[in-house]
This record gives sequence, C-alpha cells and structure tokens, in this order.
Amino acid sequence: MRWPMGAEDPDAVTVYAPRLADPDKVLAAVSAFGTGDTFCAMVPEDSAGAEEFGAGAPGYSATISDTVATFVLEVTQDPLFGELPAALSDSGWDASLLTSYQISVASLGPGSDRLRYRLAKTLVEVTGGVLVGADGARIGVESLADATWGSLW
Repeated sequence: MRWPMGAEDPDAVTVYAPRLADPDKVLAAVSAFGTGDTFCAMVPEDSAGAEEFGAGAPGYSATISDTVATFVLEVTQDPLFGELPAALSDSGWDASLLTSYQISVASLGPGSDRLRYRLAKTLVEVTGGVLVGADGARIGVESLADATWGSLW
C-alpha cells in the first residue's frame, strides 16, 4: 500500500480529492506561488510510466512544478489504489476516482512553511479535497500555519 503518499518526508502533506480536478484550473491556481514559470508534465499514455496503471486502465499521473522547483506537486489518480486511506474511510468517496496531490516544497526556512500552507489551502479549495499529513491522519489547513508567520497569511 502507498498510504500516505508522503510518508518518507515528515513535512509532506497530501490533498486527497474525490475525483481529478480540472488540471487547467489547478495549474492556474498554483501558478501564482511559483518563482518561475509553472508547468505541468503529464505521463503520456503510451510511455513506460503509464504501465503502472495496468493495460488499458484509466489513470492520471502528472507533476506540476515551477522552473526553479520551489515546489512540486505530484498528482496521481490511480484506480488500482483499491481502497481509501484510513483518514478517508468515512468519506463515501469512490476509491477508483480518488486523486492525490502530494505537496513538496524546497527547504527554504520559514518561507517553505508559508508556501506549503498556501499551496495546501489553494488545492483544498480548487479540488474540494481534504488534507492528510505525513502520518496519514486528516488535518486542517490551519494546522500548517506556523505561529511566527500566521499574521502574514
């Protein structure tokens, strides 16, 4: 099992959504936070990477980043997840449509915490999703707000 998506990074957070949000809307929403041009790289259906979803199985895999990698969002909709993570077990969502948006932010001191918060808040709003921490527990976006920087958010 792959839950939670960012378990190896104690600062990683993942927004889970009940279905894939419009990729153009997601890209537009997070582009404001990049320090360079922001782009989306999708795994082409005919590439070797697409095989992870199985022959003919629908799936979506993309990476959204800015050109200086201030942040990276790994977007995955994988019908082979098979089940919802524990944090979503009572959501009623269809596991085959579940989409994850894993947020990684470059380690830039307190600014990285602020960026992680802003990305998570934006993704929750755009996708209608929920936030799950690296420990697999559901958390509120406000829990990412560091007291030092809270007044700036």
